[in-house]
Amino acid sequence: MERPNSSDSERAEAYGVLGEIYQAYDFGDAAVACYTNASRLQPRTFRWPYLAGYLHQRTGDSEAAEVDLQKSLAAKPDNVAAMLRLGGVELTLNKPGEAEALFTKALAADPKSAAALYGLGKVELIQHQFPEALKNFKQALELEPKASSIHYQLAMTYRGLGDLPHMQEELKLRGQDEPTINDPNLDQVNLLKQGKVELLDRGSKAFREGRLGDAVAVYRQMVELYPSDPIIRTYLGVALAKSGERKEALEQYQIALQLNPNNATVNYSMGVLFIALGRESDAIAHFREAVRIDPNLGEAHFQLANLLMREHQDKEAELEYAAVVSIDPQNAFARLMQAMAAVHAGAYARARSTLEQAAVALPKDPDIANALARILAAAPDPAVRDEKRALRIVGDLVQHQQGDALEDGITLAMALAGVGQFQQAAKYQRSMIANLEQAGRPDLARSLHANLVLYEQGKPCHTPWAKDDPIFTPVPNTPGQTKTESSHRY
Repeated sequence: MERPNSSDSERAEAYGVLGEIYQAYDFGDAAVACYTNASRLQPRTFRWPYLAGYLHQRTGDSEAAEVDLQKSLAAKPDNVAAMLRLGGVELTLNKPGEAEALFTKALAADPKSAAALYGLGKVELIQHQFPEALKNFKQALELEPKASSIHYQLAMTYRGLGDLPHMQEELKLRGQDEPTINDPNLDQVNLLKQGKVELLDRGSKAFREGRLGDAVAVYRQMVELYPSDPIIRTYLGVALAKSGERKEALEQYQIALQLNPNNATVNYSMGVLFIALGRESDAIAHFREAVRIDPNLGEAHFQLANLLMREHQDKEAELEYAAVVSIDPQNAFARLMQAMAAVHAGAYARARSTLEQAAVALPKDPDIANALARILAAAPDPAVRDEKRALRIVGDLVQHQQGDALEDGITLAMALAGVGQFQQAAKYQRSMIANLEQAGRPDLARSLHANLVLYEQGKPCHTPWAKDDPIFTPVPNTPGQTKTESSHRY
């Protein structure tokens, strides 16, 4: 401010930031003075008149609040927080028409805004439109049950409708909590006087709610405050990666590893990012490092196993899936893939044993039951096969319509052929081929023809899965993708 050659925009920013500091520490009058100076220097800026309007509204100066909030909306007409706050001011000034227009526009921009519904309900209550008010208040309360002030408005609505019992019930529940207005500008002011834990909570909340821009902003602020904390840089990297800023995310992870080379979480996060970048060999290296540092990091074992399967490193993949199972015995996909790794390596007896253990641990899982039935029906090793048992297992799946209908059907045909019922097997196989062709999947239909030829010749199938079956190339996780999504096989 003292430099004679500073520009208006520089001075406006200085006044505004000083105002935010005053506001954060509850010096409202000084904050308003700063925002007023900032607005004069930058007349078309949203932020400074908005914050001044908010402070005027808090102190009950509705006329000043109206002027400032109108200025902010002129600069940014689509800002929902400003619409909601100005709508509340217009109600205070007995301008229900103006308030209704603002709340309606805010609701159109954010259909799940309890604050907008609450505002519309208050307008309708003033205008004695009781049924409409009741509907909006109820919907607002459903969206935000903790907003206890809605109960009082509901009580007044029920009174207008002549429903005194419901009015009394709502009066008992009334409180002071207003519906939340999502307000990043106000959040930034509040951050100025908060410490590390609060910042982490705020960033994590924004991340969980999908407000990635807000999460990145909070984590950036934390990095400035705590540049030597590898965990904070990891959080920033994850938020950046999910936002699509992968290059910068990688930079944050690399700094985090420099600060703490033995950080399993950072290695895991880098592995996930390298998957998204298509650099699977780099991902494998970081997942290996993650499980070396922390052998109990199940997700790293899981990701590493999937990538090793894609690289046809079946024996090591089998061990990694087994590690996942030891950490999480209820992980059905890891149990299934542990067996599939053994199948791909040609170890059918070990695959059968793995699936039998899995079937005991997870007796209701249809994928495990189908895989076990298929090995029993069609394993190339006669010592592994038990065709009658296979037919019982898969027959039960088909009868109760459990699991994947196509996969169960393929297994059923194998089992029928395995017990010598070749005509039934061929009939079932032809039916599946016809259904796939009718459904526009000739690629899948063609994959079933080889077995159909066997059944028509009176021969069983002794190849449970083709070498190029998708089960042997599981899709790896990418940022923002869940384990369930990544493990879908077909």
